[in-house]
Order: sequence, then C-alpha cells, then structure tokens
Amino acid sequence: MGKIVAISVLVLLLGITEANADIVELTLAAEGRYDVNSGPWEMDFDLGVTFTEISHVYMDWSGEITAGLAFDDTTPGPQPFPLDVGISAYLGPNPWPRLTDVYGGEATYPEPEGFDSRTEFGLPGSTTWSDLLDGHGTLQIDYAVLGGPYVIYVESGFVDLNSATLIVEGTPVPEPATVIFLALGVLGFCMGRRER
Repeated sequence: MGKIVAISVLVLLLGITEANADIVELTLAAEGRYDVNSGPWEMDFDLGVTFTEISHVYMDWSGEITAGLAFDDTTPGPQPFPLDVGISAYLGPNPWPRLTDVYGGEATYPEPEGFDSRTEFGLPGSTTWSDLLDGHGTLQIDYAVLGGPYVIYVESGFVDLNSATLIVEGTPVPEPATVIFLALGVLGFCMGRRER
C-alpha cells in the first residue's frame, strides 16, 4: 500500500510542477531605425529553458512609427495620402513563419506615432511551437508596409524601435534536482508512515 501511495503522490507532485506555466523573457538588442532601405535584424537565441509545452509567444516592444505617403493607382489624378507602415517579427518556419507586427503613423502624420505594446505571434494553419521546445530558435525583425499592387508609396515611412523583448509562456521541464528533491520528500513521507 505504501508503494502505491508513494507513486501516487510522486505523480501528483510532478503534475503540479508541470502545470505551473513560466514566463521567460529575452531582451533583444534590436534597437534602431527600420525603413525600406534597412535590412532585417536577425538573431539565433537560446532561452536557457526546455519546455514540455508552449502556450503563447509575444513581442513586447516600443518605439515610434512615421507613416509614408502613398497614392492609389486606380484613382485618376492621384493625391498622395498618409498610409501606415510598420515593423514585423518572424519566428522560423514550422511549416510557415510565425508572425506578429505593429503598424501606425497615419493618424499623426507627419509627426511620428508612439507605440508600446505586447503583440502575440500567430500560429497559421498547422504551425506549432514544437521547434521552440528546446528553447532555441531564430528571430527576425523587419520593416513592413501595407498596400498592394495599386497602392504605391511615394514617400517611405520608417520605424524607430526603442526596445524589444521576446516573451515565451509555457511549461518548463522540471530540473533534475527538483525531481530528485520531490522524490526524496515522497520517500521520506512514506517511510515515516511505515514506522508508525
């Protein structure tokens, strides 16, 4: 009976340990200006944590966006108008890139529009977080524009990124020391019950 109790308590304790979601934050050195002429910023990262499950991934970023000027090629006598530009963050393909972005600037043009937001990476189609469970990945940040084949920018806007932090929320794999500590505690509990 003592062995069954010990195993049950150990499974329960391990289940409780794994149910607690942790938030891991990685501050990025991605500050700077992003525009039509700048290349993407890219980084291979190691979060220092292995996960059994990842539930959400975010970018927490801040800065200022200055819109561009565009015109609609389908309208006779085009008059340039302010149009949002933005910044996008990509996590590698699985099987498609996971993406999150921030756009703005149109409402305050020609002055910049500030942003300070936490945006969540989407999971398109059959995409998962399985490739990030080991805590390693590649992140890319790049300038982004709206529009399409008929909307043409005549003046490119830009984004000044002041700070960026990658945030991963998930269930970390318990450290071996934690598992051993829990097992010893259960063993001590069962031994104490047996001596009574």
